[in-house]
Amino acid sequence: MTSERIAGSEDAAKRLSATSLREFLDPITDTDKTRRYRRYRRSVSRDEIALPGLVRYALKLVGLSSFGPGEKVAWWVNFLFQGRQCELAFEKFGLRLYIEIVDNDEADVIKVGNKIVKKLGSSMRAVESLVLAPAAPGLFHDGKATVVNQHMSLRRSYEYFRNRASSPFLIEDEVKHLENGGTTFQSGKRLMQMNSFHDLVASVNAYLSLLEHILVLALPFQSFNPSKDSLEKFIGSRWGDKYGQVFDLTRKDDKRYYDRLIEVVERWRNTYSHGGFEKGHGSSVYLHYEGIGAIPVGLSSATERVGIFFMPATDEDINHVFKLFDEIDAWFTDERMHFAMEWITSGLHVRFDPEFRAELVEAMESPERFSEYVEYTAYLDDRTANMDY
Repeated sequence: MTSERIAGSEDAAKRLSATSLREFLDPITDTDKTRRYRRYRRSVSRDEIALPGLVRYALKLVGLSSFGPGEKVAWWVNFLFQGRQCELAFEKFGLRLYIEIVDNDEADVIKVGNKIVKKLGSSMRAVESLVLAPAAPGLFHDGKATVVNQHMSLRRSYEYFRNRASSPFLIEDEVKHLENGGTTFQSGKRLMQMNSFHDLVASVNAYLSLLEHILVLALPFQSFNPSKDSLEKFIGSRWGDKYGQVFDLTRKDDKRYYDRLIEVVERWRNTYSHGGFEKGHGSSVYLHYEGIGAIPVGLSSATERVGIFFMPATDEDINHVFKLFDEIDAWFTDERMHFAMEWITSGLHVRFDPEFRAELVEAMESPERFSEYVEYTAYLDDRTANMDY
């Protein structure tokens, strides 16, 4: 990241200097004094400050410098608040606030800490409205975005409902009311079929959501250019439109699987989901803001609904659906999707910036080279997560 400020930062700096951060001043630079004073440590929860990088940027706007990284610390900012030496640090186990204890009054320093955290939280609103929101469309256009890889959790959801649909069972409380005699078996069988139906519908929804997610994550591996084709629009589109952009419907297999998926969707899923990209303020996509870092942004998507149809699901129905899904999973390992699926199943997030897309082109020159690239990227991610700088 460079030190260049984003458009809107000047207005945000003026507002912060006059409001929530007006009491945050330059720290005392006497190193002997800063090492001597007793400090109170306060952990700052995610509920209080969800995005530490945003607070760091707000403090930067009012002239306070950050330092780091250091051992198990990503960054820290020193400042003076109401005459007390303070430090805000983003450490391995979370955001921490250190405050000078005056006259051994620990009750008072707790109040000061709460006041600091409240003011820091308020500062984020100015940055969001004056800096983040206006810059978001341009960042999407330039591909300065990372899509969070939710493949593992979406896959687990699908497999959970698939296993239930494939192995229906009677819940004891649901059959206690069934009459004894000849009707018990038939009623129980009917209930098992109903359970299978609901689980089948849920598994179809889960698989289509997983499929949409894979199609989004696969875009940088398919020569997708966000400056020409809108990433935001693609994420919000229906699964069929996503499929048609990633695959070539003039090719036999591409069209054949598409048509078979349409049949399953029309029968077992009455509305569309959008691959785990939540409505409102979510954490599915991160935009890359200069001087701040990666910040999650919410995306609008259709509301998920599962159709409730009072019809049983037969073994033939269930086997037909899951046979198709298994074929598609196997098909995704062909030469066109092989590299994308290796990356996706590794759990690594997917960037859309030009640098990453250029790295992919170079890495995909051979399977060996690509595997090395995945392994090295995973190593860097682990090192960052553990703050091993």
